[in-house]
Amino acid sequence: MTATAQRVGTSTIRPFGLTKAVPVKVIEILKDEPALTLCPDRQISVTKDGTPFIHEPSMGTSLTTKQQTVEDSQLDESTENDTD
Repeated sequence: MTATAQRVGTSTIRPFGLTKAVPVKVIEILKDEPALTLCPDRQISVTKDGTPFIHEPSMGTSLTTKQQTVEDSQLDESTENDTD
């Protein structure tokens, strides 16, 4: 038995982070996404044909951020949209 896993009664003592850990879910990778590698000379991500990933078409992400602030008993709400 290792020094980090000691038995007390019928339970095993674990670090706090492991007591809240959940199993990893397998995510399928979409086939139309470009395969990326790191170019060691330029230190950037490039596609299979050597094109910098930054030049690839947008992935079409859209984020909306809502924020609420209460000051002097007054509620202020703001919304920001960020679209690629």
